[in-house]
Amino acid sequence: MADGYDLTVLSAALPVILAKHEWGLTAATAGVVASIQMLGLLIGAILSGSLRDRIGGRKMLILNLLFFSIFTAIVPLAPNAAVLGAFRFLGGLGLGGIIPVMIVLVSEFSPPGRRHLNNTVLLMGTAVGGLLAPLSGALILPHANFRWLFVVGGLFPLIVLVPLVGKFVPESPTYLLTRRADEARTIADRYGIELDETVAPMASDGERTRSNALRYLFNRSRVARTVLLLIAEFFIMGVALGLTSTWLPQYLVLGGFEITSALLVSVTTFAGAIVGGLVGGWLQDRTNPKLIVVIGCFGGAATLLLIGAALQVAALVYVLVFALGFLNTIYIMNGFIANSHPAAVRATMVGLAFGVGRTGGIFLTAAGGWVAAAALPPAANFWLWSVALFIPAVVLLFARSTSSVPAAGAVANAPAVASTVG
Repeated sequence: MADGYDLTVLSAALPVILAKHEWGLTAATAGVVASIQMLGLLIGAILSGSLRDRIGGRKMLILNLLFFSIFTAIVPLAPNAAVLGAFRFLGGLGLGGIIPVMIVLVSEFSPPGRRHLNNTVLLMGTAVGGLLAPLSGALILPHANFRWLFVVGGLFPLIVLVPLVGKFVPESPTYLLTRRADEARTIADRYGIELDETVAPMASDGERTRSNALRYLFNRSRVARTVLLLIAEFFIMGVALGLTSTWLPQYLVLGGFEITSALLVSVTTFAGAIVGGLVGGWLQDRTNPKLIVVIGCFGGAATLLLIGAALQVAALVYVLVFALGFLNTIYIMNGFIANSHPAAVRATMVGLAFGVGRTGGIFLTAAGGWVAAAALPPAANFWLWSVALFIPAVVLLFARSTSSVPAAGAVANAPAVASTVG
């Protein structure tokens, strides 16, 4: 929830910021500020992947929460756009590692038949947070300064989530297995995890573990699939961060909606994402998980075309934006990536995917600002974004649904795998 709220809070405040020229921002410079946060998300995901191997997922999660909540809460103190960008960048460093760490933990603790659904349930928190940001904006902005939106987004994780994570979230048995094996077995027994099947033996040296995993993922028999998945993630996460979490309310304002109405329309996007994500995760556990992502991408691209054509009919826009959220593929895509790889390479692949996806967020968020500043016909703003969803739909058609990989334990010796497979 904290992740989704923070990614969307600037979008909720943006119409007021631009209308009042707060911090001297324009549509183009606001896109740059949003992209700076995405850069922080990218670097944070990379740093978290490295530190996670050294201190564990639970400690990494707490550290990330502390870092991002502090720099979100102090955003109202920024005197100008440069300091605002610095605060958003630093907050992004902490925010960037939260979801990758949790995806790996949930995949590890889930029974095989529920991994896609459980990951989707986890990521529904992002959708709920994304829904709460524009809803909070619709409630707060008519009566109080928009800066309160950032204060709420920073204090909630600092005061509530950090203590709860410290008390209730267990450490990863994968991390503990070569460090405190008895503790790893105790946690595995408590949560019903079969260590032989779910947790691959890991090298005690984190650098060696990541090197083996990278060799495994980019072995000549898998490199094409890995690259295609990363390209798809670039566009899918780029649309989620650049359009849904940043520019959608402003595009609706350009299309003739009042600010409050535009924020309420954005709320329906995340409401649709909650329903669609749960349905998609349930279907992924029962059929081809890649096919569900492909259908969502094609459907989302078509829905964006329809939104552009229907801007003058407010009721229809509400329905179509709900459908856009229902077809939002970022939640089911990340579950697909996590659960189509062995446990020993899962953290590395998820980290790579989030790094590439957030790079997509940087570029597409900045591009969204240029589109908003270009004074295009309102419908064209949505039609251009439809292309960004059509591309991953096509790319995924060429990626194998499952990787032809041996058991997870084989990853512990990736060079040998590389010489014998493919």
